[in-house]
Amino acid sequence: MREGICKLLAVSTQKDQLLQAVKNLMVCNARILAYRTELQNQKEELISCRTEERSSENGTKDRVACRAKVAISDIRIPLMWKGSDHFSNKEKSQRYAVFCLFRMGAEVFDTEVAIVDKAITDICFDENVTIFDEARPDFQVKVEVYSCCIEESLYVTSTPKKLAKKLKTSLSKATGKKLKAALEEDSTEYLLPADLVIHGAKYGLLAYTTLGLGSAEDNFRTHNLTITGNEESSFWLPLYGNMCCRLVAQPSCMARDMMAGFLNQQQMIGSLTSWRRLYCVLRGGKLFCYYSPEEIEAKLEPALTVSIHKETRIRAVDKDSKRRTNNFSVINLVSGEAVTQLFATDSRDELHKWMEAFWQHFYDLSQWKHCCEELMKIEIMSPRKPPLFLTKEATSVYHDMSIDSPVKHEDLADIIQRKIKESDGKFLLGQQKESASSLWASLFDGSHEMVVQKNIHLGPKRDTTSPNGSRGKKRRAPPPPSNKSPYSTKAQASQCAAAWQWSPWKNTRCSETLHPE
Repeated sequence: MREGICKLLAVSTQKDQLLQAVKNLMVCNARILAYRTELQNQKEELISCRTEERSSENGTKDRVACRAKVAISDIRIPLMWKGSDHFSNKEKSQRYAVFCLFRMGAEVFDTEVAIVDKAITDICFDENVTIFDEARPDFQVKVEVYSCCIEESLYVTSTPKKLAKKLKTSLSKATGKKLKAALEEDSTEYLLPADLVIHGAKYGLLAYTTLGLGSAEDNFRTHNLTITGNEESSFWLPLYGNMCCRLVAQPSCMARDMMAGFLNQQQMIGSLTSWRRLYCVLRGGKLFCYYSPEEIEAKLEPALTVSIHKETRIRAVDKDSKRRTNNFSVINLVSGEAVTQLFATDSRDELHKWMEAFWQHFYDLSQWKHCCEELMKIEIMSPRKPPLFLTKEATSVYHDMSIDSPVKHEDLADIIQRKIKESDGKFLLGQQKESASSLWASLFDGSHEMVVQKNIHLGPKRDTTSPNGSRGKKRRAPPPPSNKSPYSTKAQASQCAAAWQWSPWKNTRCSETLHPE
């Protein structure tokens, strides 16, 4: 990856390409360094473990706390511009490219590049959620803030050979010989260090801080930054010296089932003793008891919930009775009184497994401390920009306002969807036909205005008359007689006579009546 980035840098000419490529090169180098350090630490741990195994006589091992997911999000770094700089528009403001780097063990993550100028009051990385999956209780997340001035000249040489020729005049003879040998061997990695290739696109460490278990909280907190730059640096930005973020730690004991299986729980009904079989799950400082595992999948409420925290006392009962010898009791203080729950396992091995799970759970709770009081949620934020097919044209603000009206505003998308459904898809093809019933109804409906025109035989010297022209008369069509049969060619004469009788236009001839055809 590093060689590929170096080749990309050799041909890049745009500022945004250079800034992004240089950032990726820095992240890649940081990960390589982290991997090497982690390998060295693992070798040292392996040697120490072998030494301890040889020296130990009883063979007991120290408990190791469970791992956790650690998420950092909603990063905001306030800036402290001068009033004359922030509100002045006389001269063009310099712009800076800023990103954050997160390190924890062998894991290295980065944020997107944010462009900052004097009009910006906060450097925001709201859409970045960084998650470390294998964090220990003594984890340390180092946050580094890097910046680079964009307004400086950014250029790179196109090839390593051109770079060597450009540097030939400013280097000594010994260095020139090394460059010549490298050219003959085509050693690209030797010729392409980041400091030599990129001029003006170099990021500088602006500030950093380290976050641990004490900084984890299911809320936004402010943390102090250690500022490394000064006003003379090209990458300098005026920081307040604080950083706001949300650091969440989610131990496995709070999110996963640490132990699960069937247990028999003792119940006292008066002076009688009975046992009921329950499927129990140890998770998040509680023992959830169900009648069957299917109830968990159905998300039903447990039949019994027993608290398991640092004040809980669990004791194994070796000889409680002749029939059941694999018993253990769970004692909790409720309102100042001791409440005891008695459980029994099916075998001796099951009893050992449950007791080991309880001791491990107690140890996890003690190591992760306040992170085990309540499960902290890791929220993966959705992108702010909606998908392309959901965007709609910007309209007036009044169209999007709700003024306590029960009528729902129908937008363009709803209208098109309704038209497609009504026309059975023909709306998209423009094939809409009016039904015959609607046309005939408009002829005999007294509430519609109709245009009546004389049937005139056009001659060569007579002008045509448009139905919608100025000579057309708009008249209301009368209702048809209820005792008359439908129109036919044989009964045309009789219909004309009948029309003469009930027609309101006494000064017209029979040929002037409106024909359905």
